[in-house]
Amino acid sequence: MDSRLKHLERKQKLYSLLKEQHDAEIKELMHYMSVLTTVENDLVRSYLHTLLSDGLRHIEYISRIMAGIEGATGSASLTKKGIQESIEDEKDSRDTLLECAEMSDDSETAALLKSISVDEEHHMRILQHLSELVESYSK
Repeated sequence: MDSRLKHLERKQKLYSLLKEQHDAEIKELMHYMSVLTTVENDLVRSYLHTLLSDGLRHIEYISRIMAGIEGATGSASLTKKGIQESIEDEKDSRDTLLECAEMSDDSETAALLKSISVDEEHHMRILQHLSELVESYSK
């Protein structure tokens, strides 16, 4: 068999395995997040936060490797249009959270939802700054 073909098959197999791992990491993150909502014990919550943090890092690393195999650049998704879409998503999230807070009969739940909406507002400012950085680097 031609060595180039073998090399391509290996890369394809590697990419396929990485994609499986990527999907498994996301599944684990979703599981840990759902479990986190029911856990009261601080030590267990701390462990779950560690698992979530590590999982996010793993997804980032695996995604970077996969992008390298695809020949994509790490900043390919950091486009003005992509960032603007993210800002709109954050804005929609903020508005939905505020609407939910208004509808909530429980003041603690309403306060929690409002605090998350403040985070979404902060995310919009971060993304706006990121957009400005991307624009200045592309000049």
